Amino acid sequence: MQGCYSPLVQAAVSLLLMLGVVSSAQADSEIGTTISGYGTIGGTYTSDGFTYIHNPNESKATNSPFDLGLDSRIGVQAEFTYGTDLSVIVQEEAKRRGRENFSLGTEWAFLQYTPTPDVKLRLGRVALATFLMSDSRDVGYAQPWFRAPNELYTNEPFESLDGAQAHWKVNLGPVGLHLEGAYGTTSQTLQAQTLSIMVSAKSAYNLAATLTYGNFLLRVAETSISFPLTLPLGPAIAVTYTDHDKFLSAGLQYDDGRAIVLSEWAKRTENDIPLVNLPLDISNQWYVAGGWRFGKLTPLLIYGNWSGGLSVLGPATFAATWSASLRYDVVHNLALKAQFSRPPVSVVYFANPNLAVSERVNVFSVGADFVF
Repeated sequence: MQGCYSPLVQAAVSLLLMLGVVSSAQADSEIGTTISGYGTIGGTYTSDGFTYIHNPNESKATNSPFDLGLDSRIGVQAEFTYGTDLSVIVQEEAKRRGRENFSLGTEWAFLQYTPTPDVKLRLGRVALATFLMSDSRDVGYAQPWFRAPNELYTNEPFESLDGAQAHWKVNLGPVGLHLEGAYGTTSQTLQAQTLSIMVSAKSAYNLAATLTYGNFLLRVAETSISFPLTLPLGPAIAVTYTDHDKFLSAGLQYDDGRAIVLSEWAKRTENDIPLVNLPLDISNQWYVAGGWRFGKLTPLLIYGNWSGGLSVLGPATFAATWSASLRYDVVHNLALKAQFSRPPVSVVYFANPNLAVSERVNVFSVGADFVF
């Protein structure tokens, strides 16, 4: 997600460019190039001047109650294949990052080796598969809603990892099993009111297992990210320690082509800060969504729930809201969407909210998702 490049990602990009030159210079039937892309053109309206966000790395305020920069994005993916077992995949995306609209960043950039159809080994920048839809998080066309539930998806700002990843799939009769694991480093610029904090994790891992049976899909994952952090405790006092951020999640999906049900649960835990004896953050969150496809029209109802425990960031608190989403598939690669919710004033939904305000805010989004 970040625009900066680690040495590992620089090596993967350099390899892509080198192999791209080779592929354009040779007419070999075993060398292939595939270009694809996705995007969203849309905006979000909020009443009372509140600035809605998707995750903690967004903080750009808007002078207009209808913000096009928040939801609009475009991404392009290039895949170079060499024979049957070697490929290089790079995905670039322009979207809102921090205080900038349409800042370009590298989502994926990895070398992939496929020794068998069931095994994939990757080296470079890969998706950090924390959630049920991490691989397609920004591909709006692949989602039934216009916007994923904030209660869950705002709580883990790290979306990519620079390192190594392994995938293994096997069919056990009618049951499909997919195991994946990744280890490496990651970084992200987080927004805390008017401050921008660069967090660099030198040790991060993700383990996930997915079971499929008929129209059902069940997925469990654990993501752990450790990074050094210095927190001021007073005018002349600061504590430096290593924060261990662990995210345990489980997701369930049912989709028979007509009915669709989605649900995810997650628990975030962090170690206590020395001298304070409280974690930086701790929370439980979940959502459930259900809808029905009436031909090209898909209405969806979503309920999300977030509970934050006592931490350095604040007292124990709670936030929840209902949302309604509507999707209309115009053609096979274009869908129009609208979504409405009335969340409370909370950091889960808004940048720099006034927590003394006890009200709910109208949030209405509309736009178009497409792939090409």
